[in-house]
Amino acid sequence: MAQKIKIGLDLHGVVDARPELFRELARALIANGHEVHIITGGRKENETALLKSFDIPYTHFFSITDHHESLGTPIEWDENGDPHLDTYLWDKTKAEYCLEHGIDLHVDDSDIYHYFFKTPYTRFYTKDSYRNKKIHLETLSDHAKKIRSATKAAKK
Repeated sequence: MAQKIKIGLDLHGVVDARPELFRELARALIANGHEVHIITGGRKENETALLKSFDIPYTHFFSITDHHESLGTPIEWDENGDPHLDTYLWDKTKAEYCLEHGIDLHVDDSDIYHYFFKTPYTRFYTKDSYRNKKIHLETLSDHAKKIRSATKAAKK
């Protein structure tokens, strides 16, 4: 066999946005002796049910939340049960995991994480992703409003 390939896949905004695509990709990789790492923010105990519902095979699972809980990092929980910790720590954790585990390519829907990566990283775009609409497009809209406001102020 040629070199073992190690692929990292984010769950929310990537795998859950196109489960049929990533199911077939993961099956093909694993069937040929490669590794598929699910690298996500949520706790393993919560996220494996979603992966199972999509019938997504994987060889490794990494949770930012579980990792930081094991380190004793302070985590606050909101009313929806979502974890919140220092943004800098959160944003760099996937990159550190990928470097430590020799991930050949990580696929994520975040524009922020790539700043921390020393291993190959690709941004997954899908126009029908609820996360693109909810998080990324709202953020871009906010930035556009600030730019328009600054431009108007500069013209005065």
